[in-house]
This record gives sequence, C-alpha cells and structure tokens, in this order.
Amino acid sequence: MGFLDSLIGRTKLPKSNEDRIFAMSTALLTLQTEGALEPANRVGIVFRSLPSGRFQQLTQDTVSLLKLQDASAPEDALSVREVKDDLGFEWLVVEGKDFEPILAGIHAVAMGLLDEGLGDCLLAAVFPFTQGGRSVYWIYGYKEATFDPFVPNGDHRRDNAFEMRLAAVAKTDLPVEPDLERWYALWGVPV
Repeated sequence: MGFLDSLIGRTKLPKSNEDRIFAMSTALLTLQTEGALEPANRVGIVFRSLPSGRFQQLTQDTVSLLKLQDASAPEDALSVREVKDDLGFEWLVVEGKDFEPILAGIHAVAMGLLDEGLGDCLLAAVFPFTQGGRSVYWIYGYKEATFDPFVPNGDHRRDNAFEMRLAAVAKTDLPVEPDLERWYALWGVPV
C-alpha cells in the first residue's frame, strides 16, 4: 500500500486466495454434524456503492454467468436478487438447490469486481444457517480473508458464547479470524 493510500484510508485486499472462501464447502459437513447447523441454500455478498450503473451491470453479468453454468442442468438453476439495505450497502443474494454452485457464483461476483479494480468495494460474503429455528451466520471478510460467526440474540445483541463454540468447532476447516474485535456484526442481514 502506498503512502497516499494509507493517508486517505484506502485498504488493499489481500492477494486473492480462492482456497479461503472455498473452505466453507469443506467446513459445511463439520458445521452440520458438530454444530447442528443447517445451510439456508443462499449466500449474500455485500459491497459499498459501486460507480453509477455498475451495480446493474454486475447483476446482469452474474445472472448471465450463472445461466451459462446451469445450462446443462436447468433444474439446478441459481437465482440472483439484488438488495439495497437500510444503510445503503448493495447486496447480491445467490440462491439455489446445491451449495457448491452457490459458492461458485459468489466467488465469480467477487472475482469480477477484483478484475475490474473495484476490489476495495467488496466487504463480505454472508452464509446463513439455522439451528433449531435460530439464525446463525458465517461471515467471510474480504479484507481479512477470514471467517467469523455471528449469532444475533435479540435487539442488537449477539450470543458471544455460542459464537465462540462455533469458532472452536470450525477452526480446523475454516480460517477463523483470531482477533475477536474484528468479528462482524451485521444487523438486518437480507439473506
């Protein structure tokens, strides 16, 4: 990072490491068996506002890419919806029947932004799960290239003890953020 970047607060993403986000596919079994979590078969990717018109273009590109991937199996087609949350952040939510294509779709969105030099707009990918009717999220922070659990527990409260247990369960499969102060709390997640 250059002097000017640090002066005006820009951060650079770590060198792209595909294995980091794809670790969720190997961790899925552990999270299901040891954490009693059920995946929601959708993943959201959140980013800061993109340059004018770029959000619509990104959505169109993603839908086109996913249609190409699913042309051989239309029954397994993925859907993409766009959401702008209350804080003005933009989301693409990819939904489907199987987890692997969903993960590949989210990765394609992120790589598209990185290839166009918009990587600093990437914030996080959010993987929703449920446990006995309770919402549980695993959040992949693009800047840190690590995962952290988020378990909302009421009005702007979180279940830190359960989050710590989940991190302990997943630490052999996922690159879990070691600094607890960097664990994201994303309230009102639209996934």
